[in-house]
Amino acid sequence: MSYQRLSSENASKIKTIGMLRFGWIAQVLWSPIGDRLAIGGGDGIALYADGFGGAPIPHPGGHSGPVKGIAFSSDGRLLASASADTSVKLWLLEGRQMREHLTLRGHLGSVEAAAFSPGATMLATASADHTVRLWNTETGIQQAALDAHADEVTTVAFGGVGHIILSASRDKSIRRWNLRTGAKATVIGEHDDWVRQIAVCPGQPLMASASRDATIRLWHLQQAEPPRILPGHVGGVDALAFSPDGRLLATGGRDCRVRLWDIETGHELAALPGHKRPVLSLSFHPNGAMLASGSGDSRIKLWAATE
Repeated sequence: MSYQRLSSENASKIKTIGMLRFGWIAQVLWSPIGDRLAIGGGDGIALYADGFGGAPIPHPGGHSGPVKGIAFSSDGRLLASASADTSVKLWLLEGRQMREHLTLRGHLGSVEAAAFSPGATMLATASADHTVRLWNTETGIQQAALDAHADEVTTVAFGGVGHIILSASRDKSIRRWNLRTGAKATVIGEHDDWVRQIAVCPGQPLMASASRDATIRLWHLQQAEPPRILPGHVGGVDALAFSPDGRLLATGGRDCRVRLWDIETGHELAALPGHKRPVLSLSFHPNGAMLASGSGDSRIKLWAATE
């Protein structure tokens, strides 16, 4: 069966095309070329390489606590796992093998999220210890500890270029760090409750943020202007993902729905039922034709529009 690239034109045709179970799920993530689906959660890491629902690649060792966040390098060679055990691990992916490369230690609390720089020379991590830390991915040496948030840092991203870092926190703020100038972090946006996730739009100076205040907000990263607010969810919003072409935004939250939005118009295109607990993570396949969702119901669903 073939699938269409997800778009505003075929949103009404989107349906579940596959499902698998994986204990407590924190994040699902497609690799940059779509050949692997990684899952992080209470059972550690699973890496599916034989198609959705196939047998996971076994990996040695792991964390002593739940995996809270995962990230692929842009070339797909490295996978980072952030854990409640306060450590971050870098894994080398070679064919069907997954080999531990480095363990990064320095955070004083649970590590909630990780993000690679565009060239994968640097990894940024967000932690309950109120800091964002930067690491050299070749040596594992900590390069900086960015301290400005007043509470747990829940999410982190690079702002499209290697010297801009964006972070958000339980303190309700979104901050921008300029590593080139070394200037103090600036607050570029705030929610009415803690911010669960941020995502940067491919090819556009646009960022989306999801909050416990039940809104999604769209922020222009180069102009100081009020955000566009998307108020579709009932209850907090937990998950965000832009489509590879930057035209769609998928969101998930406490109402157990996956919602799809047209970025240009801000219109909600679809509300996809199927999960029985909050939707905690979303990831578009790089070809734009599939969307993976992970939920507190221990299910990962694959969505597509059939021809």
